[in-house]
Amino acid sequence: MKRAAYHTTLKELTHYGLLPPKYEKEIPRTNIHRWRNDSPERFVGSEINKIADNHSELIKTLNEYPRMFLAYGKLVKTMIKVAEKTQNYRKILRESKEDIVKAIHRAKDLIPIDKAVRIFGISASTYHIWKTDLHHSCESSFFNKCVRIYSNQVTPMEIQAVKESLELESTAHWSIRSVFLNGINKGTVTVSIDTMYMINRRLEIRQTNRKHRRRKKRKKGIRASKSNEIWHADITILKTLDGKKYYIYFVVDNFSRKVLSYAVRDHISGEVMVKNVEKAFKKAMEVSDNLNVKLIVDGGSENNNIHMDDFISRSEINIEKLVALRDIDYSNSMVEAVNKIAKYQYLFPKHPANLEELLELLAYFVHDYNEVKPHGQLRGLTPSQAYIGIPFSDKRRIEVLSKARQERLAYNKANQCGICKQK
Repeated sequence: MKRAAYHTTLKELTHYGLLPPKYEKEIPRTNIHRWRNDSPERFVGSEINKIADNHSELIKTLNEYPRMFLAYGKLVKTMIKVAEKTQNYRKILRESKEDIVKAIHRAKDLIPIDKAVRIFGISASTYHIWKTDLHHSCESSFFNKCVRIYSNQVTPMEIQAVKESLELESTAHWSIRSVFLNGINKGTVTVSIDTMYMINRRLEIRQTNRKHRRRKKRKKGIRASKSNEIWHADITILKTLDGKKYYIYFVVDNFSRKVLSYAVRDHISGEVMVKNVEKAFKKAMEVSDNLNVKLIVDGGSENNNIHMDDFISRSEINIEKLVALRDIDYSNSMVEAVNKIAKYQYLFPKHPANLEELLELLAYFVHDYNEVKPHGQLRGLTPSQAYIGIPFSDKRRIEVLSKARQERLAYNKANQCGICKQK
């Protein structure tokens, strides 16, 4: 007589007490007894084993309540359906919160909410927030939330102001954070930076590189406590449309991030670098007495040559040259960041055709970057403001947002929709 063969899944389900009753009648009792008492090592690495490890407490309950098995299966099926839509699981969870809330609600009589939410990787508080959002949704609200329940949500006027600020051609090359800080300084933007990002995302005004995944913590670079304490010098390369390659020399102040001087040449030269540093030194003498500067450079020949050594050795020049990652543990990343901003936000989008256009765009970059565009790391100051000693402060932002909140509460209270007023 031929011996019956059984799929491994049936054995695993039996071992963990998950086999539906209808299958037990078709399998010999001796097989069921043996599978239930098999060593767990037989199932190491199996999908059922992983579920058992993650939900052992729930599975013990399932052993006693077969109907709960079916409810649990429906939740898992919903989870799989959600997860298959995209790899960005968290984003899809938020977009599918209506399906998730309904699935958990349907199963609540068989599976407690605090256990059901674990299947989707959310907290019980998140579930209840989502449930409240769906119950009190309002089509007249930008965020589809009832203004009676969420009375601090932004008003239509605030949304329009954000939209206009993000669509300004004069700041199209700025980051959203800089646009936000500029709006706070002028009083034209009265929402938080996170709300501004949400509005931009919903209206699809600008593409951003903002990542939802958690970034790895990086070692903080070298920081000065005042202007003209640490400078950075570097060269970046750009090719114009006429096929010619140009080298852009920058000297940047560490504390204020200000571009102190720049130059453009068609070659790398130690003499050009020295003249650029000297130009920065003369400007610094106008705002600071008794200069004592640490100049951080990389190991290139333009920085390490007889011309630079002769310049630094002059009695009236108090500059100490430090080679990044050799004399100090820090890199020259601050000036490299300025190089990146100049090229990717100002030069590359305009495609300079020749040296004349390149010089024109660079002059615009230095003025806009130093004098006009608020810097996120400077709490809304421009580099020039920070350079002359204006203190960093969040006072303006706090005042604007606090006043806006009071006006927002009053507006939403007076402008509830018909459905809100009936509740």
